[in-house]
Parts: sequence; C-alpha cells; structure tokens
Amino acid sequence: MALAALSLLRVLNFSPHAASPTYQGPLVITKGGTYSGHWESRDSNVAAVEVRTKEPVIIENSKIRGAGFLIRSQGHDASITVRNTEGYGLPPTSYSDYPKPRRFLAVDVFRNVVVENCYLENTAGIYLGVAYTGDESPDQSIKIRYNRARNINGKVYNGLEPVQFVQFNYRGEVPHAEIAWNEVINEPGASAVEDNINIYNSRGTPQSPIRIHNNYIQGAFPYPLDLPEYSGGGIIMDSPGTDSLEATAYVSVYENQLVGLGNYCLGIAGGNHIEMHHNRAIVAAVFPDGKPFHFWTSGIWAKDYYKMGNTFSNSMHHNTLAVLGKNHDWRNEIFDSTFAAADEFANTILPDSITTKLEDAEYVRWQRKLRLNGIKPGPTPTL
Repeated sequence: MALAALSLLRVLNFSPHAASPTYQGPLVITKGGTYSGHWESRDSNVAAVEVRTKEPVIIENSKIRGAGFLIRSQGHDASITVRNTEGYGLPPTSYSDYPKPRRFLAVDVFRNVVVENCYLENTAGIYLGVAYTGDESPDQSIKIRYNRARNINGKVYNGLEPVQFVQFNYRGEVPHAEIAWNEVINEPGASAVEDNINIYNSRGTPQSPIRIHNNYIQGAFPYPLDLPEYSGGGIIMDSPGTDSLEATAYVSVYENQLVGLGNYCLGIAGGNHIEMHHNRAIVAAVFPDGKPFHFWTSGIWAKDYYKMGNTFSNSMHHNTLAVLGKNHDWRNEIFDSTFAAADEFANTILPDSITTKLEDAEYVRWQRKLRLNGIKPGPTPTL
C-alpha cells in the first residue's frame, strides 16, 4: 500500500540526531497536572518520561522519543492520560538488570489509563501490568482509542523482546475497558511485533466485558524476516498457568479488520466468556515483491491450549474470512478449533480470489468507515 510505503521511508530516513524540534532531557513527574513538551532519553535504562505519583497526570500535545521506555510508571496506582502525542523509538543502548523495550507507555499498577489520538512509530507499544486498583467506575478504567501505530518493534540492545501494540497483563477485573478505532500497520523487515493485541490473564466483567472493536491491523511477521517460523499474529486471548477465576475472561472482539498477518488473525489460546464476531480477516500471504509467505498463516482458531480447565463458554461467529495458507497450498480460514474452546457458526468464507488487491480494498473499507463515523485517528506525524 502507498501509505505503508511512505511510513517505511519515514522509518528509514529517521535520524535520532534531528535538530528540530528541540528535545529536553528525561522528565520525572512527581505531582499531578497537565504536561506538554518534547522529551527524550538516549539511554535504554532511563525512561524519557517517568511518572511517580498517584495524582492524575495528563501528557498532551507532546513529542517523546527514547532508547528504552518512552513513558513509564511503576507501583504508583497511576492515573495517566496521554493524548495527541507522538512517540518514536531511538536506537537501543545496553541495559542493566532486564531488557527495556521501547514501550510507548508501560504502567504497572494503575487506577486509570487513557491513550487517545496518539502516533507511535518504531516503539514497543502499550503495556498494562500487575494490578488494577481503580474503583470500577467509567472514570477509572482503560481507554486506548483513535491512535495510529507504525512498525511495532521489540528490538533491545543485542536482542529482541516479545512486544505488542497493546498487552493487558494485569490482575483484577476492569469494567468499561476499550481498545477501539486504532490503525496499526507493520511492514515486513521494518517491524518486530509478537501479537498485535494480547489479553493475558486479564479480565473484564460479566456486565462490562473488555471491548476490542473497530481496529485496523495490518502486518505481523517474524524478525529477521527469513525465519521459517513465527508465533505472533493479530488479536489473541491468552491464559496460561491459572484457573478459571483468574484466567482471561469477559472480552468482546468485534468489527475489527485484520489484513496480511502471519500465523493467525484471531485466536483463543485460553480463557472463557470470550466472543469474537463480525470481524474481517483478509490474508493474501504475499510480500510486496510478490513472493509468498514462507511461514504459517490462518484465519481464526480456538483451543484449550494449556489444559488448565479455564477455556469454555466462548464463541466465534459471523466473521468474514479470506485467508491463503502457507505457500498458497490451501485456504486456511479456520484452524484447530474445538467445540470446548469456541462454538463456531455462521462464519462467512469469501469466494473471491485472494490477492493483494483484496487487501488493498480492505484499507479503503477502513478509511470509508472512519469517514462515516467522523473519526480521524492520531495526529499527523511531524518527523
């Protein structure tokens, strides 16, 4: 796609030593309030912005870049809103203690997290972990909406970490949580993403499931690109090592568009009360140079992968699928699903010839949907 090609050129031409705009050194926030500015850290051990307060913090109209975490908060019952902000990954440096991928936002222990109308490029996405400590009201939840991301990338110094556009890895039930209207484009050879969205032992509630809807996700590939196997993909529910009371649960995944992904588009590896419906998955399984993918591809799958007895009461229905298998040897819309893992019915398999033109048409469909709903994700990047 032309848009993806322009993004790749921007990545290749990006200079970490650009003189404009002027960036200040790392910022440590210890009091609540609204902050705007340009901050950077060229040291992977030091976050570009560190939030060390439970008071509500708003970061807006800013530009942030880092060799490690761009925005981080650890153990502060954080209430963080990030909006209309650009984030860029810088070349990673050596680190101490543990790898520090270039997360746009990484929060451990939180009451409220909002990320809206932001632009992420060459970062390691958004991570929410450890525990939710909010009051379960709509004002203390998770909202990740209207963002644009290009080339989610898990590179660290001399290595690679599994990273996502969004990962939930908290304990506790969070009502009113939403991941919606985001545009994520990963390019082969320029990105290093695992699952684009991974819900890992995290839960909504019976009355208010986590809603993952109306996202456009294009591209998921191994890195380096010539690796023969790839374990990432699109949107997955994952729940290893726990019983049904702590497993991923109460999630609704609907009206998303998944295009050109390796391995899988929609998956349930563990969890319960998960519904995936009215999504579209289009995979021509071919690189821009016309060569077919050399790694596994599939549309939807569900399996009690960990045998923990936590996978039940799930459904995958009314999804529209057009997926070529590895090396184009077969169609692979539905793979490895069992009734216990997910009740599948009324999924539509497109009879069309699956080509990159069909993928391109899906992006046109996405742009039309944005216009009809009056939504314009993210700011226009300035680097």
